[in-house]
Amino acid sequence: MGLESVPRGSIVVGVDGSPHSHDAIAWGAAEAVRRNLPLHLVHVMPEERGMTSGPAADPDVRRAEGDVVAQGSISRARLASPDVRVTAQAPEGSAAALLVEASEVADTIVVGARGRGAGRSAVLGSVSQQVAMHAACPVVITREHASQDGAGAGRVVVGVDGSELSNAAIEYAFAHASMTDAGLTVVHAWWWEYVEGVLAESPWAGDWEQIRSDEEIVVAESLAGCREKYPDVEVVVHIVRGHPVQLLVDESAGADLLVVGSRGRGGFRGLLLGSVSQGALHHAGCPVAIVRNR
Repeated sequence: MGLESVPRGSIVVGVDGSPHSHDAIAWGAAEAVRRNLPLHLVHVMPEERGMTSGPAADPDVRRAEGDVVAQGSISRARLASPDVRVTAQAPEGSAAALLVEASEVADTIVVGARGRGAGRSAVLGSVSQQVAMHAACPVVITREHASQDGAGAGRVVVGVDGSELSNAAIEYAFAHASMTDAGLTVVHAWWWEYVEGVLAESPWAGDWEQIRSDEEIVVAESLAGCREKYPDVEVVVHIVRGHPVQLLVDESAGADLLVVGSRGRGGFRGLLLGSVSQGALHHAGCPVAIVRNR
């Protein structure tokens, strides 16, 4: 594809003509207009290896098919957000690999949870999983017709644990909430068994009040700078002993966006995605932003 074809600092959306792709286009177009960034749509045509005859093997026919999807996606983006500045391309190759490559220069990559090649029972398609794991910039995974009803309705939800990537997620969540006039729900889940990512000897041992007090300090310090930077954002903080994935999923019902860091403070440096971010991707009831430091 070549990075020179991707507008630097753009919102890049992977498209394939599926309903999940349509939701990704609408989300990406709205984000591009909100932030005054270009929107770039990428429809990747899979390489047809070993095909020697028939219309599908004709490179002109394949290019025409790709152009139809790309141009249709441009029309859909403009219908969703008339003021959007949008371009598109239809290269051949691996969709996941080319979108990860684009993430080197993009501001954000947006993909649907499943593409048209994913089975109906699949929660995430292979492309969305690979992009979420390997992209160099924030990745937003949209869901088809996400519900607007639930605990998080009209709010952005962010998971906080005091790690560096958690702080990047907080900044992203505050900025998005401010731009969209949404409230912000901050979720900090802790349990004695995994305080600081280390399994305790006994899950029933420990000074619960002291642990909670320590965790409140972690959250307050994590939010301090963004509270000052975004005074317009109404913030609700939940500090709860419980499983972080379940609590984030519960709060995500009907939310505008769930934001998590790619790894938490319990994650090993070599991990591409932590267990919490993976759980959120698979089970959240709204679009999910995976935030990482470049």
